[in-house]
Amino acid sequence: MATRRIERRLRPTSRAIGLVVVGVLLAAAAVVFGRGELLALGGFLVALPLVAFVLRLIWRPRLDAERTIYPTTLAVGDRMRVVTEVRNRSWIALEPSSYMDLLPGAEPSSVGGVLPAIGSRLNRNEDKRRRRVAYGVDSMRRGVHEVGPLFFDNVDGLGLTRRVLKIGEATSVEVWPRVVELPAMSVPSGKSGGEVEAGVAQSGDSDDVLTRDYRRGDPLRRIHWRATAHAGELRVRQEEHHAEDTSVVILDTSEALASEEPRAPLTLIDLMNEQNAPATAVDAEFELAVSLAASVLARFHRFGYETELFETHADPEGDTESTRTPSEEALEGVMRRLMLTQPHSLDAERREACAEVVDDISRIARTPVVYVHRHLGGDGLNAIRSISSFAAPALVLIVSAKPVPPATLKSFTEAGWNVAVYSPARAKPFTPVLELEATA
Repeated sequence: MATRRIERRLRPTSRAIGLVVVGVLLAAAAVVFGRGELLALGGFLVALPLVAFVLRLIWRPRLDAERTIYPTTLAVGDRMRVVTEVRNRSWIALEPSSYMDLLPGAEPSSVGGVLPAIGSRLNRNEDKRRRRVAYGVDSMRRGVHEVGPLFFDNVDGLGLTRRVLKIGEATSVEVWPRVVELPAMSVPSGKSGGEVEAGVAQSGDSDDVLTRDYRRGDPLRRIHWRATAHAGELRVRQEEHHAEDTSVVILDTSEALASEEPRAPLTLIDLMNEQNAPATAVDAEFELAVSLAASVLARFHRFGYETELFETHADPEGDTESTRTPSEEALEGVMRRLMLTQPHSLDAERREACAEVVDDISRIARTPVVYVHRHLGGDGLNAIRSISSFAAPALVLIVSAKPVPPATLKSFTEAGWNVAVYSPARAKPFTPVLELEATA
């Protein structure tokens, strides 16, 4: 299904064209049969659409829109609320019109509808001069998106002319990757596969619990209400960890084969964008891999670790710099990086990037390493596997919509990696399909 452009110019409707055709036929019949009444009727039918068209050219609606979006930064799966107030600034009223907001990944039924007539500026009733468009969506894709502008499909009262009105400007929103609570094996403390040992730091009685500022993603059950009341802001219990201070997450950014990359359904942004861009593709494996990486980083961070994110490709300058987040800082920077990251296909750059990642990690004292794997192969994969020799422990999260070959699983476990397999094809993609412990 091809995309189409928005036709904003004023144009006659099929009804207007039909009236003109009938009017011309009646005029011709009047000449043939000598009937003056037919000529008058034909002239009226031809003139009516023309007069309506000219009047609509002169009197163009003037509408203002004020949009409120909450929140403007959210995660995949979160619900976003959009409220737009439309005001009529022209001397004429606006007829009831169909509207549609421009929003990527949204179904037209959730962001469109029919708005009642809006009174002119001469109307003394303020409520008649404005209307409100409000909706909520929870289907936003990862990335930076523009919400708006708002479009009205405006048809005059006689149904003879129509135009699309663009109201207001676009508002940017950031959609971070989805962060979920992963099973215990996702953040192990040793090669036995156990979860990081965490506890509440206490000295004396329960009133002496050490607390810290609330961070986005902290579970509500960890809020320490007495400390919150004393400080006047949310405080959560501080956890101790008994592993290394630094944790590392490596995200495989290898590009999937074109035949394995599903096409996204045609959505509102595809139907209404003005550049006629093709429907964007959604790589379900990569989206799950990014969410897993974000979830592991959030879990490490919650346990008080300094986190470091690497990717298996170099940036345009050829660097493979990581994003490091101290334990006392929020994960905003790394989440923004994951919000924008995309698959890369250059094999030579990927091999060099993997070698640099291994070199950088080898300089850190023995530390937990989690590698999110999907399509990396060859020398790059061999280099990443070698990290297990100085990781404590090493865990690989394999993301695959298809069954993972036993040889692949064995190559990781024999190299000293704990293995967890995830599939975007499952109803619960964040629940492991398979878990294996290292054999080396």
